[in-house]
Amino acid sequence: MNCLTRIRQRYPTLAASDKKLADYILSQPDETRHLSSQQLAAEAGVSQSSVVKFAQKLGFKGFPALKLALSEALASSRIRTPSRCITTFAVTIRCVWSARN
Repeated sequence: MNCLTRIRQRYPTLAASDKKLADYILSQPDETRHLSSQQLAAEAGVSQSSVVKFAQKLGFKGFPALKLALSEALASSRIRTPSRCITTFAVTIRCVWSARN
């Protein structure tokens, strides 16, 4: 299970400060992976120790491990989701093929 799914599943049981972090991470996952724990804390309005503890509650050794998992989750979702260009191209090919027959 990727880290974004894990956060969504645990969201209802999170404490208020953890929900602030979850909200920020879920709304801006790409931005989050480039932030330090101190920067994320400032953005989410929590303490730096809350960021580290949040990562640990999710089963990670610390915030760097959570960022790595976040990067992997984003890369995985990009690989599985066809880009808009490919989809548009496929539709164009189908239209040309239909018109040809």
